[in-house]
Amino acid sequence: MSSTSDVCVIGGGIIGLATAVGLRDRGVDVTCWERAEPGQGQSAGRTRQFRHLHATAELIELAVRSRQGWREWEQRFGRTLLGSEGALRAGGAPGELEALRAAGVPAVALDADSARSRFPIAALADGGLPLLWDPLAGAIQAEDTIAALAQELGSAVRRTEVSSIVIHSDHDAVEVHTAEGVHRSARCVVCAGAGTDRLVRPLGVDVHQGRQAHLRVAFRTRVAPAHPLPCFSDRSLMAGEQVYALSDLGDRYAVGLAPVTTYPAVEDLAAEVPANVDLAAQRDRIVAYVRRVLPGLDPEPVDEVLRLTTTLPRYPEDGFEVWRQGPVVAVAGPNLFKFAPVIGEQLASLSTAPGTPGSPSQ
Repeated sequence: MSSTSDVCVIGGGIIGLATAVGLRDRGVDVTCWERAEPGQGQSAGRTRQFRHLHATAELIELAVRSRQGWREWEQRFGRTLLGSEGALRAGGAPGELEALRAAGVPAVALDADSARSRFPIAALADGGLPLLWDPLAGAIQAEDTIAALAQELGSAVRRTEVSSIVIHSDHDAVEVHTAEGVHRSARCVVCAGAGTDRLVRPLGVDVHQGRQAHLRVAFRTRVAPAHPLPCFSDRSLMAGEQVYALSDLGDRYAVGLAPVTTYPAVEDLAAEVPANVDLAAQRDRIVAYVRRVLPGLDPEPVDEVLRLTTTLPRYPEDGFEVWRQGPVVAVAGPNLFKFAPVIGEQLASLSTAPGTPGSPSQ
């Protein structure tokens, strides 16, 4: 069976769906290919953390713009997608508060008492520990966002695997080979997460992603908090770990280890977490951290998310790169969920720009 569209998007995670919606908004006939249910790869999980603080001013500015994009999505879909819980960071590098304020984020430094009032489940010691508060951060309702975007696209989301991409010799079209047959488009945007490098390397696009089996564990609060719990980032090593944590909706709170090197590396071009990967040590470390630093949580896990995460050599924590080879555009990078409204628009614009090979606007 063969099919066609102006542009095809490969990958039904948050970036692929956002790109496809951006294309649809431009009047482009788009097809989005996803081998499983949308959002089940790197975008998996009930919630994701939205934060402004990043290592560079450019990424902080991108987060500021993305927050506005999230509010616009909320208006469009008629539902809350980004929480207003705020985010607390313990420890960190000099100049972070100033960097946020320079971007217009009303961040403040807190004393221990103020931090404990905002984050009552934590055992934060008095004295000396830098505590930074971002009141505009919060937990993204990830599953609701994926569902809203997928519903907007409807039958344009096709649930089947893409095996390869072929660019026509004159670069005016692309053939996407799927389990259903061949799909032809003028342009193709590859947002396939761990599958991106497998698809674009044969086209001469030099994408090499590192892979990790990443574990995030959910716990219940011992007492229902009076207010939603903020996102939390511990870079202080006060318990010998660097962690991130966030609301997992209701009385659940999720905790993970922050450095990607903490988790087992996975072989090149793997698309899924290997069945035999052992994460017992990482799970035990998360539980030990909860017992020591987050005593307001019951340390017995109630759920966990296991997913494959990817990084780039230049961007081991945050950041992304975009490549173009003729009519094919590809994107890859870690921790992109929070940037989805802006990156999706950028990729939609790039893939329909007049004068580029195979552009449906020509």
